[in-house]
Amino acid sequence: METQLTCDRCGSSFQITVPPSEICPKCGDVLTVTYDYEAIRDRISHQIISSRAPGIWKYCELLPLNSPENIISLGEGETYLHKCRRLAEILGLKDLYIKNETINPTGSFNDRGATVVASMATQARLDSLYCASVGNLAVSLSAYAAKGGMKCTVFVPREVDLGKLYQLIAYGAEVVLSDDVEQARLQSRAFKGSYGVSPSDPYLVEGEKTIGFEICQQLDWTTPNFLIVPVGSGGNLCATWKSLKELARVGLTPPPITRIIGVQATLCAPIVEAFNQGKSHPEGRTIAKEVAIPDPPFLKSVLKALNESKGLSMAVPDAKILESIHLLAKYEGIFAEPSAATTVAGLRELIANGVVERTDEVVCVITGAGLKDPTTATKLVSEKQKIDGLVPQVEPRKFITKLGPTKMQILEILLAKSLHGYGIWKELKSNYKTEIKIPVVYQHLRELEETLLIKKLPGRGSVVKPERFSYAITDRGRRFIRLWERSTSDTMYGYHGTR
Repeated sequence: METQLTCDRCGSSFQITVPPSEICPKCGDVLTVTYDYEAIRDRISHQIISSRAPGIWKYCELLPLNSPENIISLGEGETYLHKCRRLAEILGLKDLYIKNETINPTGSFNDRGATVVASMATQARLDSLYCASVGNLAVSLSAYAAKGGMKCTVFVPREVDLGKLYQLIAYGAEVVLSDDVEQARLQSRAFKGSYGVSPSDPYLVEGEKTIGFEICQQLDWTTPNFLIVPVGSGGNLCATWKSLKELARVGLTPPPITRIIGVQATLCAPIVEAFNQGKSHPEGRTIAKEVAIPDPPFLKSVLKALNESKGLSMAVPDAKILESIHLLAKYEGIFAEPSAATTVAGLRELIANGVVERTDEVVCVITGAGLKDPTTATKLVSEKQKIDGLVPQVEPRKFITKLGPTKMQILEILLAKSLHGYGIWKELKSNYKTEIKIPVVYQHLRELEETLLIKKLPGRGSVVKPERFSYAITDRGRRFIRLWERSTSDTMYGYHGTR
């Protein structure tokens, strides 16, 4: 048996190609990479793997690349398995571990998949990569494309986290901003490039599964009682369960005893709904953007993995996610982005419901770093007034430079009275001689809202007229303007100073 792409549903097998086939043409299910496990069993051992250089490529026999000279690496993998003593004590657990993926080169677990994708592309002599993403996948691909000397084009929604946008620009990616994730996907599908990468790319998933390999090796080649992962597309969960089964198949671990737990945000939980046979959750915009995927491509595979591992899928509200970011940072020194912190929020609920007991060995996977999402960071600290007061004092000039003159004019307008977008546009035009289009005004308003300097007021609408929102300056916005006035002159940016 050679390395090939296999459909887990109907058993059909296909040749390895680059780019790969992602969907089985016979039954429509996702494809995964399979290997000659009996041959691999004879070639590897604990000693052989431990003697190799750190990183995901020490498991090369269970990865699809043929030629090691084509590896494109930034030092991904070999992330710390963090023994949580303080948090475990608070939660009432004996053995709690965090698999800290925030220390990967770009700050997320996607680097594991990106190194495999970029290496396969290099082996095939391709010159470009492209993808649609809410952020982390795009960042990882752009970094590894830069390392491999390939062009990278990414389609991301306009609401992409600023930390991720800065990374994309730094890595030299061609960034195309879309109205939302769905439009980004459509634009990506229409794009003509060498290798389009989606969350269901089998090579991407093969890299992600190495999280499971490392956890078992770090636990002295055993499997934990519970392994908790965030779930968006479902690829990471399927990859994790696949890794545990593969280690047992090649003789490196006993058969897994692990229960896999997949956690989603309550406001976007299609896998949880399917697992619970249709029990619905409220829909809306969650802070956990990386796992907010309404149509997960690995849905059927996730349900199978959960059933095989006697695991479960669960949803947690945004408020609990924020609390968990705070707990993890304060008691263990790990700053997670919202999607990653869903695992800790899920664990707390599992403990409360008696599913996880004190003596269980638990591993939570933290998939991405908190600094990728600076907007959420301002919401998590209980002493929020410290942030509101300190940040403008420390760097008022830098912050105001980023805001620019139009945003300062909008703040001044809203300092006098609350207004809707059209009214602000008229004020800018008549009082400040600022000629911009109305959609641009709303873009400025969204960005000011993200920095918590203004807030959206409840809108009014009717059957005839659509709902129209007004905007008002926040207390933080007022404090910011006062601090700014003390740190700079009224002439900067043509700021009028009239109220």
